[in-house]
Amino acid sequence: MYTLVFDTTAGGIAIGLYDDMKRLAKVEKIMEFGQAEALACDVETMLKEHRLCFQQIGLLGVCTGPGSFTGVRAGLAFARGLALGAPQLQITGISAFEVYAKMLKAANRAVFNAVVIETKRDDFYFQLFDERLKKLTEPMALRREDILQKLKKGQVSLIGDGVERLLATSSGLQIKSVELSEMIDIDAAFEVTYQKFLAKSLDFPKPLYIRGADACVK
Repeated sequence: MYTLVFDTTAGGIAIGLYDDMKRLAKVEKIMEFGQAEALACDVETMLKEHRLCFQQIGLLGVCTGPGSFTGVRAGLAFARGLALGAPQLQITGISAFEVYAKMLKAANRAVFNAVVIETKRDDFYFQLFDERLKKLTEPMALRREDILQKLKKGQVSLIGDGVERLLATSSGLQIKSVELSEMIDIDAAFEVTYQKFLAKSLDFPKPLYIRGADACVK
């Protein structure tokens, strides 16, 4: 079975094409604008290079956020559009929290494993997992001091594109491991997607909004 996985929620795009468990191709680009156009073009190129048509894709995974409002909507709109034209396609959403957690190597996991995602404001997107990557909290937006308070109960490992800012000053935490990443790893995104397929827990992609969008009238 061919699987296509992609993410446009952060500062770029990541795309992976897989044949069963084997990765055939991937694209990772850091970019602030134009993710929607680049995503469609790169998926088309990737399929052509491997002489595939989209009707041969059996499973699709798309990252649902959190992230930039435009990036989340671009990825979901493209995924849903593809699904409309391919009734055979099995599709699921995967959260950036799940993928970042999966990126933590087993040897680096602690009692508490925190995914910290940048909001470009004075808070962070945050979710906590245990050693087996079971969710200990729901996704939330928290200020630095509130996150540190939650993590002072024991040894902790941290991952995500917000970790560097979180730890810019002394934290007083018992840290086992820190992994910095500008964007999610597409192979980890595939693992989360495929695990959902095997567990028969596919979830039609819906945007993961932790708070409402900021809007103003000029």
